[in-house]
Amino acid sequence: MKIFKIASLVFFLSVLSACGSKTDKQDEVEVDVNTGRVDVNKLNMTNLLAEINKREEAFKTEETVNNRNAFLLMEAYVAFSERFNNRENADEYLFKAGEIAMSQEMTVDAIRYLTRLYDEFPRYDKRAYGLFLLGFVQENYSGNLDEAKRIYELFLAEFPNHEMADDAKASIENLGKSPEEIIREFVRKDSIANANKKPA
Repeated sequence: MKIFKIASLVFFLSVLSACGSKTDKQDEVEVDVNTGRVDVNKLNMTNLLAEINKREEAFKTEETVNNRNAFLLMEAYVAFSERFNNRENADEYLFKAGEIAMSQEMTVDAIRYLTRLYDEFPRYDKRAYGLFLLGFVQENYSGNLDEAKRIYELFLAEFPNHEMADDAKASIENLGKSPEEIIREFVRKDSIANANKKPA
């Protein structure tokens, strides 16, 4: 009877061990044989963080901005922010994804990520800056001046004392103006200010 119990216990432990090794294999990094890319949407959190670190290093070591490395890093940031959005750094990674999308002139993605940042992370310390960038993208990349104005006004309503508040006001005043028009207006205002300073 003792032998039967021991044999049963050994069998049970070997089944548990086999299940455990299968789970470990699922956590391994899978590389797509066709593209050679890691599918970040299949990684557990630990492996995804490791992949982010790896991609950050590849991005930083480039002498010039490499579109492929930028895209791969953005992809990993977005995957983390979507899959682990209640974890530390999810907000920061989404903000960085928005910055990369801007730098690569991926306007739709930049708008998507910066909008999500504002909507989903109300306690993020760079939320105001992200909202300002969203207005900037709408103004300068998509040319949607009405939406840019709405966002700048929202920024001023929510963050009136932020260091970027004056920039938001200036952006509203200069919406739709060419750089030449802005310079002419600045020169005109400067001339008026100087004329008012001269003694009578």
